[in-house]
Amino acid sequence: MAKKKSPARRTVYDDVFRTMLEKIPRLLIPLINEAFSAHYSEGEAVTALQNEHMKLPGNKVVSDSYLQIRDRYYHMECQSSPDGTMAIRMIEYDFLIALKHVRRDGFTYTLEYPKSCVLYLRRDGDMPDYLLVHVHFPDGTICDYRTPVLKVNQYRFDEIFGRRLLYFLPYYIMRYEDRLSQIEKDEQALEDFLEEYQKLYDGLYQLKGLHQITDYELVELKQLILKIVNWVARKEEKIRKGVEEMNGRVLEFEHDILMRESEARGEIRGEKYGAARQMVTLIESLARNRKVSIEDACGMTGTQLVDYRDAKKLLAERR
Repeated sequence: MAKKKSPARRTVYDDVFRTMLEKIPRLLIPLINEAFSAHYSEGEAVTALQNEHMKLPGNKVVSDSYLQIRDRYYHMECQSSPDGTMAIRMIEYDFLIALKHVRRDGFTYTLEYPKSCVLYLRRDGDMPDYLLVHVHFPDGTICDYRTPVLKVNQYRFDEIFGRRLLYFLPYYIMRYEDRLSQIEKDEQALEDFLEEYQKLYDGLYQLKGLHQITDYELVELKQLILKIVNWVARKEEKIRKGVEEMNGRVLEFEHDILMRESEARGEIRGEKYGAARQMVTLIESLARNRKVSIEDACGMTGTQLVDYRDAKKLLAERR
Protein backbone atom coordinates (compact mmCIF):
# COMPACT_ATOMS: atom_id res chain seq x y z
CA MET A 1 0.00 0.00 0.00
CA ALA A 2 1.09 3.56 -0.58
CA LYS A 3 2.86 5.35 2.22
CA LYS A 4 2.89 9.00 3.06
CA LYS A 5 5.96 10.75 1.69
CA SER A 6 7.90 12.31 4.53
CA PRO A 7 10.02 15.40 3.86
CA ALA A 8 13.11 13.15 4.05
CA ARG A 9 11.77 10.88 1.30
CA ARG A 10 10.80 13.69 -1.04
CA THR A 11 13.36 14.48 -3.70
CA VAL A 12 14.39 17.60 -5.56
CA TYR A 13 12.46 16.18 -8.52
CA ASP A 14 9.25 16.08 -6.46
CA ASP A 15 9.85 19.61 -5.22
CA VAL A 16 10.37 20.99 -8.72
CA PHE A 17 7.28 19.22 -10.06
CA ARG A 18 5.09 20.57 -7.27
CA THR A 19 6.58 24.05 -7.57
CA MET A 20 5.64 24.13 -11.24
CA LEU A 21 2.14 22.94 -10.39
CA GLU A 22 1.75 25.67 -7.76
CA LYS A 23 3.53 28.57 -9.46
CA ILE A 24 2.94 28.03 -13.19
CA PRO A 25 -0.09 25.73 -13.52
CA ARG A 26 -1.03 27.11 -16.95
CA LEU A 27 1.98 25.34 -18.45
CA LEU A 28 0.50 22.03 -17.30
CA ILE A 29 -2.18 22.19 -20.01
CA PRO A 30 0.04 20.90 -22.88
CA LEU A 31 1.17 18.06 -20.63
CA ILE A 32 -2.45 17.08 -19.96
CA ASN A 33 -3.15 17.23 -23.68
CA GLU A 34 -0.15 15.03 -24.42
CA ALA A 35 -0.88 12.42 -21.76
CA PHE A 36 -4.62 12.05 -22.36
CA SER A 37 -5.08 13.14 -25.99
CA ALA A 38 -7.08 16.12 -24.74
CA HIS A 39 -7.52 19.40 -26.60
CA TYR A 40 -7.61 22.10 -23.93
CA SER A 41 -6.47 25.58 -24.85
CA GLU A 42 -3.74 27.10 -22.70
CA GLY A 43 -6.30 29.59 -21.44
CA GLU A 44 -8.20 26.90 -19.55
CA ALA A 45 -8.40 27.34 -15.79
CA VAL A 46 -6.41 24.74 -13.83
CA THR A 47 -7.41 24.22 -10.21
CA ALA A 48 -4.91 22.45 -7.96
CA LEU A 49 -6.86 20.46 -5.35
CA GLN A 50 -5.89 19.11 -1.94
CA ASN A 51 -3.45 16.26 -2.61
CA GLU A 52 -3.58 14.68 0.85
CA HIS A 53 -6.01 11.77 0.81
CA MET A 54 -7.37 10.03 3.89
CA LYS A 55 -7.32 6.26 4.23
CA LEU A 56 -8.42 4.16 7.15
CA PRO A 57 -7.71 4.33 10.02
CA GLY A 58 -7.00 8.03 9.70
CA ASN A 59 -3.69 7.78 7.86
CA LYS A 60 -2.88 9.92 4.86
CA VAL A 61 -1.26 9.39 1.51
CA VAL A 62 0.07 12.32 -0.50
CA SER A 63 -0.10 12.36 -4.28
CA ASP A 64 2.16 14.58 -6.40
CA SER A 65 -0.78 16.29 -8.08
CA TYR A 66 -4.55 16.27 -8.04
CA LEU A 67 -6.23 18.90 -10.15
CA GLN A 68 -9.37 19.85 -12.01
CA ILE A 69 -9.96 21.22 -15.50
CA ARG A 70 -13.61 21.96 -16.26
CA ASP A 71 -15.50 18.96 -14.86
CA ARG A 72 -12.63 16.49 -15.18
CA TYR A 73 -10.20 15.38 -12.47
CA TYR A 74 -6.56 14.56 -13.18
CA HIS A 75 -3.86 12.85 -11.17
CA MET A 76 -0.16 12.82 -12.15
CA GLU A 77 2.84 11.33 -10.39
CA CYS A 78 6.48 12.19 -11.09
CA GLN A 79 9.02 9.38 -10.63
CA SER A 80 12.77 9.57 -11.19
CA SER A 81 13.04 5.79 -11.59
CA PRO A 82 10.75 2.73 -11.44
CA ASP A 83 10.37 1.41 -7.89
CA GLY A 84 8.17 -1.65 -8.50
CA THR A 85 5.20 -0.31 -6.52
CA MET A 86 3.85 2.47 -8.72
CA ALA A 87 1.08 0.46 -10.41
CA ILE A 88 -0.47 -0.40 -7.03
CA ARG A 89 0.08 3.07 -5.62
CA MET A 90 -1.70 4.62 -8.60
CA ILE A 91 -4.81 2.48 -8.21
CA GLU A 92 -4.88 3.31 -4.50
CA TYR A 93 -4.48 7.06 -5.03
CA ASP A 94 -7.09 7.01 -7.77
CA PHE A 95 -9.58 5.11 -5.60
CA LEU A 96 -9.17 7.63 -2.78
CA ILE A 97 -9.68 10.50 -5.24
CA ALA A 98 -12.75 8.81 -6.72
CA LEU A 99 -14.25 8.47 -3.23
CA LYS A 100 -14.16 12.26 -2.86
CA HIS A 101 -16.65 12.59 -5.73
CA VAL A 102 -18.84 9.52 -5.29
CA ARG A 103 -22.41 10.02 -6.52
CA ARG A 104 -25.45 8.38 -4.92
CA ASP A 105 -28.80 7.57 -6.48
CA GLY A 106 -30.93 5.75 -3.95
CA PHE A 107 -29.04 2.59 -3.04
CA THR A 108 -26.72 2.89 -6.05
CA TYR A 109 -23.34 4.63 -5.97
CA THR A 110 -21.18 5.72 -8.87
CA LEU A 111 -17.41 6.02 -8.61
CA GLU A 112 -15.62 7.91 -11.38
CA TYR A 113 -11.87 7.51 -11.36
CA PRO A 114 -9.62 10.45 -12.33
CA LYS A 115 -7.55 10.42 -15.47
CA SER A 116 -4.09 9.45 -14.27
CA CYS A 117 -0.58 9.05 -15.59
CA VAL A 118 3.02 8.70 -14.39
CA LEU A 119 5.99 10.74 -15.61
CA TYR A 120 9.25 8.79 -15.55
CA LEU A 121 12.33 10.99 -15.72
CA ARG A 122 15.08 8.47 -16.40
CA ARG A 123 15.73 6.17 -19.32
CA ASP A 124 14.54 2.60 -18.89
CA GLY A 125 14.33 0.38 -21.93
CA ASP A 126 12.02 -2.07 -20.15
CA MET A 127 9.46 0.51 -19.06
CA PRO A 128 6.09 -0.23 -20.74
CA ASP A 129 3.74 2.40 -22.09
CA TYR A 130 1.18 1.50 -19.40
CA LEU A 131 1.31 0.28 -15.82
CA LEU A 132 -1.08 -2.65 -15.54
CA VAL A 133 -3.04 -4.17 -12.65
CA HIS A 134 -5.42 -7.12 -13.22
CA VAL A 135 -8.35 -6.59 -10.85
CA HIS A 136 -10.47 -9.68 -10.07
CA PHE A 137 -13.91 -8.87 -8.63
CA PRO A 138 -15.89 -11.30 -6.46
CA ASP A 139 -18.46 -11.94 -9.22
CA GLY A 140 -15.72 -13.20 -11.52
CA THR A 141 -15.36 -9.99 -13.52
CA ILE A 142 -11.80 -9.10 -14.43
CA CYS A 143 -10.81 -5.50 -15.16
CA ASP A 144 -7.41 -4.30 -16.33
CA TYR A 145 -6.49 -1.03 -14.63
CA ARG A 146 -4.06 0.73 -16.96
CA THR A 147 -2.11 3.87 -16.11
CA PRO A 148 -0.40 5.65 -19.02
CA VAL A 149 3.34 6.31 -18.74
CA LEU A 150 5.17 9.34 -20.16
CA LYS A 151 8.91 8.74 -20.59
CA VAL A 152 10.28 12.25 -20.36
CA ASN A 153 13.76 11.52 -21.72
CA GLN A 154 12.36 10.02 -24.90
CA TYR A 155 11.10 13.42 -26.04
CA ARG A 156 13.53 15.21 -28.34
CA PHE A 157 14.36 18.89 -27.98
CA ASP A 158 12.20 19.89 -30.94
CA GLU A 159 9.27 17.82 -29.64
CA ILE A 160 9.43 19.51 -26.24
CA PHE A 161 9.18 22.98 -27.75
CA GLY A 162 6.92 21.97 -30.63
CA ARG A 163 4.37 20.44 -28.27
CA ARG A 164 4.96 23.10 -25.60
CA LEU A 165 5.96 20.49 -23.00
CA LEU A 166 7.89 23.06 -20.99
CA TYR A 167 7.29 21.04 -17.83
CA PHE A 168 10.01 18.69 -19.11
CA LEU A 169 12.71 21.36 -19.34
CA PRO A 170 13.95 21.32 -15.71
CA TYR A 171 14.57 17.58 -16.11
CA TYR A 172 16.37 17.90 -19.44
CA ILE A 173 19.81 17.29 -17.93
CA MET A 174 18.77 13.84 -16.70
CA ARG A 175 19.17 12.40 -20.19
CA TYR A 176 22.90 13.14 -19.79
CA GLU A 177 23.47 12.10 -16.19
CA ASP A 178 25.30 8.86 -17.01
CA ARG A 179 27.71 10.86 -19.23
CA LEU A 180 28.24 14.01 -17.17
CA SER A 181 31.66 13.01 -15.84
CA GLN A 182 32.92 12.41 -19.38
CA ILE A 183 31.37 15.67 -20.62
CA GLU A 184 33.09 17.54 -17.78
CA LYS A 185 36.52 16.29 -18.91
CA ASP A 186 36.05 16.69 -22.68
CA GLU A 187 36.24 20.30 -23.90
CA GLN A 188 34.35 19.65 -27.13
CA ALA A 189 31.65 17.62 -25.38
CA LEU A 190 31.30 20.38 -22.77
CA GLU A 191 31.00 23.02 -25.49
CA ASP A 192 28.33 20.98 -27.30
CA PHE A 193 26.43 20.44 -24.03
CA LEU A 194 26.42 24.15 -23.17
CA GLU A 195 25.39 25.05 -26.71
CA GLU A 196 22.37 22.82 -26.29
CA TYR A 197 21.45 24.59 -23.05
CA GLN A 198 21.92 27.94 -24.76
CA LYS A 199 19.50 26.75 -27.42
CA LEU A 200 17.08 25.78 -24.64
CA TYR A 201 17.24 29.26 -23.10
CA ASP A 202 16.96 30.90 -26.52
CA GLY A 203 13.77 28.89 -27.09
CA LEU A 204 12.31 30.18 -23.84
CA TYR A 205 13.16 33.77 -24.70
CA GLN A 206 11.58 33.38 -28.11
CA LEU A 207 8.37 32.22 -26.42
CA LYS A 208 8.52 35.22 -24.09
CA GLY A 209 9.09 37.55 -27.04
CA LEU A 210 6.00 36.09 -28.69
CA HIS A 211 4.05 36.63 -25.42
CA GLN A 212 3.44 32.87 -25.15
CA ILE A 213 4.98 32.78 -21.68
CA THR A 214 5.19 35.62 -19.17
CA ASP A 215 8.26 37.13 -17.54
CA TYR A 216 7.25 35.46 -14.29
CA GLU A 217 6.93 32.04 -15.96
CA LEU A 218 10.31 32.52 -17.61
CA VAL A 219 11.99 33.35 -14.30
CA GLU A 220 10.38 30.39 -12.55
CA LEU A 221 11.41 27.95 -15.29
CA LYS A 222 14.98 29.24 -15.30
CA GLN A 223 15.27 28.89 -11.53
CA LEU A 224 13.89 25.34 -11.63
CA ILE A 225 16.14 24.34 -14.54
CA LEU A 226 19.13 25.55 -12.56
CA LYS A 227 17.95 23.77 -9.42
CA ILE A 228 17.93 20.37 -11.15
CA VAL A 229 21.23 21.06 -12.95
CA ASN A 230 22.92 21.93 -9.65
CA TRP A 231 21.64 18.70 -8.13
CA VAL A 232 22.28 16.26 -10.97
CA ALA A 233 25.67 17.81 -11.88
CA ARG A 234 26.69 18.48 -8.28
CA LYS A 235 30.10 16.84 -8.93
CA GLU A 236 30.67 18.60 -12.27
CA GLU A 237 31.76 22.18 -11.56
CA LYS A 238 32.30 23.26 -15.19
CA ILE A 239 28.82 22.12 -16.20
CA ARG A 240 27.17 23.82 -13.23
CA LYS A 241 29.03 27.08 -13.71
CA GLY A 242 28.45 27.10 -17.46
CA VAL A 243 24.70 26.71 -17.09
CA GLU A 244 24.54 29.10 -14.14
CA GLU A 245 26.33 31.87 -16.07
CA MET A 246 24.04 31.28 -19.02
CA ASN A 247 21.00 31.30 -16.74
CA GLY A 248 21.63 34.74 -15.30
CA ARG A 249 23.35 36.56 -18.13
CA VAL A 250 20.28 37.57 -20.16
CA LEU A 251 18.07 38.44 -17.22
CA GLU A 252 20.71 40.73 -15.76
CA PHE A 253 20.70 42.99 -18.82
CA GLU A 254 17.23 42.42 -20.19
CA HIS A 255 15.67 45.72 -19.19
CA ASP A 256 18.81 47.60 -20.39
CA ILE A 257 18.38 46.01 -23.83
CA LEU A 258 14.73 47.07 -23.90
CA MET A 259 15.76 50.60 -23.01
CA ARG A 260 18.33 50.79 -25.81
CA GLU A 261 15.85 49.47 -28.37
CA SER A 262 13.35 52.08 -27.22
CA GLU A 263 15.91 54.87 -27.62
CA ALA A 264 16.59 53.76 -31.20
CA ARG A 265 12.86 54.11 -31.96
CA GLY A 266 12.69 57.52 -30.31
CA GLU A 267 10.24 56.27 -27.70
CA ILE A 268 12.47 56.22 -24.66
CA ARG A 269 10.20 58.01 -22.20
CA GLY A 270 7.16 55.83 -22.76
CA GLU A 271 9.22 52.68 -22.95
CA LYS A 272 11.11 53.57 -19.77
CA TYR A 273 7.78 53.72 -18.06
CA GLY A 274 6.75 50.37 -19.57
CA ALA A 275 10.06 48.72 -18.66
CA ALA A 276 9.87 50.18 -15.14
CA ARG A 277 6.35 48.84 -14.67
CA GLN A 278 7.44 45.42 -15.98
CA MET A 279 10.43 45.33 -13.64
CA VAL A 280 8.45 46.37 -10.56
CA THR A 281 5.63 43.90 -11.34
CA LEU A 282 8.06 41.02 -11.77
CA ILE A 283 10.08 41.75 -8.62
CA GLU A 284 7.05 42.35 -6.41
CA SER A 285 5.33 39.23 -7.78
CA LEU A 286 8.43 37.15 -6.97
CA ALA A 287 8.65 38.65 -3.49
CA ARG A 288 4.98 37.94 -2.83
CA ASN A 289 4.87 34.41 -4.25
CA ARG A 290 8.24 33.27 -2.94
CA LYS A 291 7.70 35.04 0.41
CA VAL A 292 11.08 36.78 0.19
CA SER A 293 12.20 40.38 0.61
CA ILE A 294 12.34 42.89 -2.24
CA GLU A 295 16.14 42.78 -1.94
CA ASP A 296 16.14 38.98 -2.42
CA ALA A 297 13.71 39.23 -5.33
CA CYS A 298 15.99 41.77 -7.00
CA GLY A 299 18.88 39.36 -6.58
CA MET A 300 16.86 36.52 -8.13
CA THR A 301 16.31 38.57 -11.30
CA GLY A 302 19.78 40.11 -11.46
CA THR A 303 18.37 43.60 -10.81
CA GLN A 304 20.15 46.22 -8.69
CA LEU A 305 18.07 47.42 -5.76
CA VAL A 306 18.75 51.02 -6.79
CA ASP A 307 17.25 50.30 -10.24
CA TYR A 308 14.12 48.91 -8.60
CA ARG A 309 13.80 52.03 -6.45
CA ASP A 310 14.31 54.30 -9.47
CA ALA A 311 11.59 52.38 -11.32
CA LYS A 312 9.20 52.79 -8.36
CA LYS A 313 9.94 56.52 -8.33
CA LEU A 314 9.25 56.80 -12.07
CA LEU A 315 5.91 55.02 -11.66
CA ALA A 316 4.96 57.29 -8.78
CA GLU A 317 5.72 60.40 -10.90
CA ARG A 318 3.37 59.21 -13.66
CA ARG A 319 0.39 58.83 -11.31
